[in-house]
Amino acid sequence: MKLVDFLEKKANLLVGLILLAMFFLMVGSMRMDAAIRDEMPHIVAGYSYWTKFDYRLNPEHPPLIKQLSAFPLLFMEVNFPEDSKHWKDEVNDQWALGEEFLYYSGNDADKFLFWGRLPIVLLTLLSGFFIFRFASEIFKSKLAGLAALVLYAFSPNIMAHGRYITTDMGVSAVSVIALYYWFRFLKEPGYKLFFAASIMQGLLHLSKFSSPLFMPAIWLMAVFAILLYQKKWDLKKRLKVYVPATILSSIIALLIVGFWYTIFMHKMPLEVQHELISESIYDEYFDNANVATKLHALADIPVLRPYAQYFLGFFMVAAHASYGHDTYFMGEVGQNWPHYYFVAYLLKEPIASQVFLYVSIILILKLLFDFSRSSHKKRLFGKFLRKYNVLFVFFLLIAGFMIMGMRAKLQLGIRYIVPVFPYLYIIIAGIIVKGYGLARRDLKQVKQIMIGLLLVWLIGANLAAYPYYLAYFNEYVGGYKNGWKYLIDSNLDWGQDLRRLKVYLDENQIDHIKIDYFGGGNLDYYLGEGNYTVWGYDKGPTDGWIAVSVNAIQWNSSNTEDTDKKGSYHWLTDNYEPVEKIGGSIFVYKVD
Repeated sequence: MKLVDFLEKKANLLVGLILLAMFFLMVGSMRMDAAIRDEMPHIVAGYSYWTKFDYRLNPEHPPLIKQLSAFPLLFMEVNFPEDSKHWKDEVNDQWALGEEFLYYSGNDADKFLFWGRLPIVLLTLLSGFFIFRFASEIFKSKLAGLAALVLYAFSPNIMAHGRYITTDMGVSAVSVIALYYWFRFLKEPGYKLFFAASIMQGLLHLSKFSSPLFMPAIWLMAVFAILLYQKKWDLKKRLKVYVPATILSSIIALLIVGFWYTIFMHKMPLEVQHELISESIYDEYFDNANVATKLHALADIPVLRPYAQYFLGFFMVAAHASYGHDTYFMGEVGQNWPHYYFVAYLLKEPIASQVFLYVSIILILKLLFDFSRSSHKKRLFGKFLRKYNVLFVFFLLIAGFMIMGMRAKLQLGIRYIVPVFPYLYIIIAGIIVKGYGLARRDLKQVKQIMIGLLLVWLIGANLAAYPYYLAYFNEYVGGYKNGWKYLIDSNLDWGQDLRRLKVYLDENQIDHIKIDYFGGGNLDYYLGEGNYTVWGYDKGPTDGWIAVSVNAIQWNSSNTEDTDKKGSYHWLTDNYEPVEKIGGSIFVYKVD
């Protein structure tokens, strides 16, 4: 039996094995990860929605992913600090309450984090299954589906962000499922598929406030359906079916958003909502458009109150994006580098995956060249568009995210473009598989070997990165131990290695250490009170054992606004080499 035929025949079994391997690698790698920076507010907010029906915490993110993570906690013994001033008196004091919830309320923080991350892992796996289905149906080839799944399943970036209580992989996974069901409905209109697609669109809006970027893709898919699908229907019939369906689907999605918010904020006092609006929205970020005034007015109308809360979060994110966030990039600290995400992709995506991308680009260029020389351009273009118009939609979706990223002042990690990676993998897989099918017979065996070697390289790079998936950098820069020279923040250091630092200290019998830590872990909880001294770049040189988060080293030492190196870690990095790089994110020094 030929290899291609074998893979097609055993595709379902292989999908199960790939997802099972993905599950064990993700769960195994996350077990020793301390809380990353964003997990503290997300898990306490999600739990408060379920149990308090109050949305005062973390309104800048929709509820769905946080609630999925907090769901397992409903079956555990949990102490919620409802008498804390951070809950009762302060406005959206999510970071302080998150820390109190995990570490100072008698809860088992590691247990909560493990079970809170597990639903995100399962959602990431579910997305992988739908990627296989999506690619298989677009290209009418299970081999294409398998190829897309392998690129997705063994991407260290997918594994890294698919294990944490954050919204990036959540919106990615839900978008794949939403677009898949919409694709199916447009091909085979029916009530079941329509409602499945509409519900998933609603859940998409409840996943992350970047969801509006997916809506043009949904609408463009409908346009193609009107122009190209259902030969048995004339244009008038297609317009009659698809236009109302698209509008009604969007309405249903918005109703789901309102219904969801209504349920999980119905015990939230109205005055708290007004206080949130007043403290969170500054009209100067919106050209004095009186956004806060309008949100206050919406909140006072009972039926529109949930939408006031939803749009409060949306405008909080928009404001954050407009004023930005300083970050380190290639030796500088600042904002808005147009090439940031291109560099992040180049350094953090496995080289094998990049080779597949470059080959795909070459194959597309060859196709365009052959097309330009054909005397049947119109017929061939119509045939291609009818079969693969969804790829054009995916391309525009990816381009939209990249353009937004180029213009953004909020560039804190490759995670902001990870939501479109599944669509990139589908495009690459389909082009590679279809290009292989068109190859000359005498070259197919050579191509099989080349593809096989690249897949081995991809899987090998993934296994070599285990368990430090967040800190993964490819061979261009020498892996995770050198990535800190180029990118930091959620590309490398989110505080995930604090537990591993504790193991290192115990193994080396280090009783006390000075530490400058960035992240969501708690020093008392993991290192023990009295076993450390909080340090900082502003305290200047010291001696003895010192542990410093990479974020602290690079951000402070590369801040060009202060040319006086006394206020940085140059005294440390210029004169000493780390004794150990814990997971690539915490450097341990022994200073004499």
